[in-house]
Amino acid sequence: MTGVELVATALTTGAAAGLTGAARGTVHELHDVLREAVRRRLTASDGPGGGYGVRVLDTHATDPDVWGTRLLHVLVACGAGEDEEILTAARALLRAERPPTRPTRRVPAWPTSPETTQKTRSATT
Repeated sequence: MTGVELVATALTTGAAAGLTGAARGTVHELHDVLREAVRRRLTASDGPGGGYGVRVLDTHATDPDVWGTRLLHVLVACGAGEDEEILTAARALLRAERPPTRPTRRVPAWPTSPETTQKTRSATT
């Protein structure tokens, strides 16, 4: 996944986050941080895109399916895929969006050695 694809995926994920509770608040806050970083990049004096790029960014939030391709073009044009601040914010958002994983518990296997099997048999009879 390229940097631009990472940023676009994070923006889409944040716009569509249907989470509840604390995760929702965290994801929305991180989405706002990412959008502001991209907005700064788009409106930088040397950055291409300007007003059009900001409109695409804003409109993408309302309908990511329709505006996804245009967003990719705008992100490429402004160099968002190489901006470490933007990439860091995108990674943080995607990490926060993932549900926490439970650690797997190892279930002890039944004894298989002949001595243990014999002890188990005699204990149950």
